[in-house]
Amino acid sequence: MEIDQHPYADILRKEMMPNIWCSGCRIGRIKNTFIETIQQLGYDPDKCTVVSGIGCSSRIAGYLNLDTIHSTHGRAIPTALGVKLANPELKVSVMGGDGDILGIGGNHFLALGRHGQDINVFCMNNFGYSMTGFQHGPTTPFGARTITTSSGNPYTPVNPVAVAMAAGYTFVARSTSAHPYHLIDCMVSAMKNRGPSFIEILVPCILYERRNKIKSLEALFLDKAKIKETLSQEDIDQSDFMKRISLGIFRDDPIRQMPQLSLVKSTKKGAAGKFDIKYKSRASGIKYMQIRMEGTGGQGIVQGGKVMIKAAMNMDPKLNSTLTKRYGPEMKGGSCLTDVLLSSQHVDYPFVELPDLLLMMSDLVAKERGGKVIINDQGTIVVDESMVDLGLLEKLPKTVKVFKIPATQIARENFRVVVANNVLMGFVCKTTSIIDKNCFKAAIVKSAPPGTEELNLSAFESGYKYRKS
Repeated sequence: MEIDQHPYADILRKEMMPNIWCSGCRIGRIKNTFIETIQQLGYDPDKCTVVSGIGCSSRIAGYLNLDTIHSTHGRAIPTALGVKLANPELKVSVMGGDGDILGIGGNHFLALGRHGQDINVFCMNNFGYSMTGFQHGPTTPFGARTITTSSGNPYTPVNPVAVAMAAGYTFVARSTSAHPYHLIDCMVSAMKNRGPSFIEILVPCILYERRNKIKSLEALFLDKAKIKETLSQEDIDQSDFMKRISLGIFRDDPIRQMPQLSLVKSTKKGAAGKFDIKYKSRASGIKYMQIRMEGTGGQGIVQGGKVMIKAAMNMDPKLNSTLTKRYGPEMKGGSCLTDVLLSSQHVDYPFVELPDLLLMMSDLVAKERGGKVIINDQGTIVVDESMVDLGLLEKLPKTVKVFKIPATQIARENFRVVVANNVLMGFVCKTTSIIDKNCFKAAIVKSAPPGTEELNLSAFESGYKYRKS
């Protein structure tokens, strides 16, 4: 029978040919078995997606005329997860090597088993990192020679099948590139299975063969492998493929209804009803205002910025606003600041350069600048005098307004130190009159952790009523 084109042509990127794989490599055969699997199942190629990482086997994605992603090293599984979550109707498969999937991507491999998403992982195990000359990898056999283990690998190899079983994959199988029809059967079952599926595919690599003086791994696979209908724990535990190899399906158990958590219901709605703060929205008259809150990690600097922006939007919903934050990796104890922009026009640049209103809960940020306090010459500073060296404010222009309150001291003596930010907010509300009181209080109720609304409102009131003795 005459044919017009190769039977795989529709699912191949012919313009990418010839491929880059070494002569004698069998990764191309695995590519072909995957194509035959799609054709046998009758899947629409437009509904099939392949994601790969980095390595010889990960190049498969580049030769398939499907929607494919050649992702970064070890990140094929989370990339595939993103694809599946974005479009659950797609048949998503990950194709990569033992180093990419089980080495640098090992944590993602474990996580997929727990998460239970319907993604197929086809792992081509050639016992090392072949693309870069063959360094030892997670599945390199004990005693095998590689560039990085010239005297023999001293480490026990990872057992991919056992790890997949323990991680919770609902379909787990092992095949080889020397058994293409068995591999197609495994791929068909994997893609029909619901839940995360995994196939370990043993593949020969000529670099491994040369360095370990093996004439033909493919011949070894054919000689030592045995396809079994029923597999035992002994078959799962196999680690020396030079002696015997058990092929077959170790698990085929479609995922069932996921257990539903019985979570504690949030008290937010109840709190909102109990603390129903009425406020009236109005035109604020704000054209463009830069607000910055500075302090130390753990003082609620970011939370204070969120309260400020919610309060402003309560008062004038027509305002445009942005919030950006900066804090070091040490978080608590390190410097922290939050920038809030309020504008009647669209905000093109979301960072504060010269604050019109500066709230200082500590002097750490200023001291990091060599003692410089950044403020508009016509601006306003509200400072927690129990935490800030007031000497830093002495060189400011006389046109800058400065208001002082021992916010942390008040919080420590009357409430809890963690609500010092809302003590300061109450004082800011009273002294600046930028945002209406009830707009502030409604924002605090919405932002406070459940059960702490009354505490935070009381702290706000104490700041609002503060009079310096």
